[in-house]
Amino acid sequence: MRDYPFDNLGIEHNPGLEADELVRSWYSEERRQFLSWISRRGHPTLAHAAKLVMDAKCHSEGFSEAYLPADRALERLDALLPTRDPMGTLLEWLAELRTEEIDFLEGGSETVQAGGIVITRASPRGAAWAASLSAAIRPHLFGLGSAPIVLAGTMPRRLFKEHREEPFPAALRGALDGASASAAEDIERMRAGLDRGQGALSHLKASSTAPQAWKILIGLGPLNRAELARALQVTKRTASQAASALVMSKLVSLRQLDGALRPQQNIINARFDQPEA
Repeated sequence: MRDYPFDNLGIEHNPGLEADELVRSWYSEERRQFLSWISRRGHPTLAHAAKLVMDAKCHSEGFSEAYLPADRALERLDALLPTRDPMGTLLEWLAELRTEEIDFLEGGSETVQAGGIVITRASPRGAAWAASLSAAIRPHLFGLGSAPIVLAGTMPRRLFKEHREEPFPAALRGALDGASASAAEDIERMRAGLDRGQGALSHLKASSTAPQAWKILIGLGPLNRAELARALQVTKRTASQAASALVMSKLVSLRQLDGALRPQQNIINARFDQPEA
C-alpha cells in the first residue's frame, strides 16, 4: 500500500489500520492487479501462491497499464541474469533504469500554472515500486530461487531521486540488509506458527484439512470460511469443520467485524531463541 502507484484515499493518504492484511484489504482492484502480475511474471511457487489468493477472493486475472513499468524493469533485469554478482547486477540495472527509463526517476518538486497562479507541488511519484517488485520476484538473483525467499524493498525510492543523497553501493547495501532482516522475521514467525499448529492439531485424523487451513491462515492472514473453502478447494462444510477445529485448538479467533478467522497474535508474534553458533 505504501509504494503502490495509485494514491490512497484521504488527505493523509492513510490506507487504514488493516492495510497490512492483504486479503482483508478493501483495495480489491489494486490487490487483483498486483496478484495478477505476480501470477504471470513470478517464480512458479510465487505464481501459485498469487493464484491461490485470487481463488480465495474470487478474483479473475486483470491486466493493468499501471504495471507496464514493472514489465520493463523485469525485462531489463532478466537480460542481466543469471549472475554470480548480485550487487554488481543491481548497480548495472539501477544505472539502466535511471538513464534509459525516465519515468523511474523520483523528482523533488515541479512548478505548474493553475488559473493564472503559479504554484509549486511535489512531482509525481516515479516507478521505484516497479523495480523493487521486479527484484523481489526474481529470488534466484540472490541465490534464493530454490525456496524461494522474497526480498522485498531492495530498490527503495531514494535510489531513484534525481540528486543522490548517498553513494549507490552504500544505499543498496542498506536496503539489502533491511530486506534480509524482514525476510528473516517472516520466516521465524512462520516457523513458530507451523510448530505451534503441529502440536495443537496432532490429535486430529490424517484426513483433516485443519492443518492445511492453518498454514494458509498464518501465511495470508484472516480469511472467512467461504474464502478458506475456495483456497483449500473444498466444500464450505469441510472448511467450516476445519475452522471449528482451529477455534477449539485456540489457534484462531473469530473476528466479529467481518467473520474472519484470525490467527492468535501471541502465536504469530512468537520468536525462537537464537541457537548458538
